[in-house]
Amino acid sequence: MITKDIARLIYNCYSEIESGKKMIEELKSRLNEKGELSLVNRWGDSEGLELKIPNGNGSYSIKCVPFHLALDVITEHILNQEKELERLKDVCKVQLY
Repeated sequence: MITKDIARLIYNCYSEIESGKKMIEELKSRLNEKGELSLVNRWGDSEGLELKIPNGNGSYSIKCVPFHLALDVITEHILNQEKELERLKDVCKVQLY
């Protein structure tokens, strides 16, 4: 039988892949005619992409991360999750044996 922990890891991989693909689609839809990323918050203010690392007292962040870097990070994350799914597939085979 496949354990709950392995099932959870599989679910998390699929969830991360799905979110990453949605993020890429959202970024594509926000490109203007000049190929520039156009992001606005709910108040209509222009915003850029952010990289944030939480810590115990709040977080550190970098604002205005370039579009191409964000795309590279998301794409790499999707690929890593797909590799992890392949590894987990082998774990499932062993657990089902």
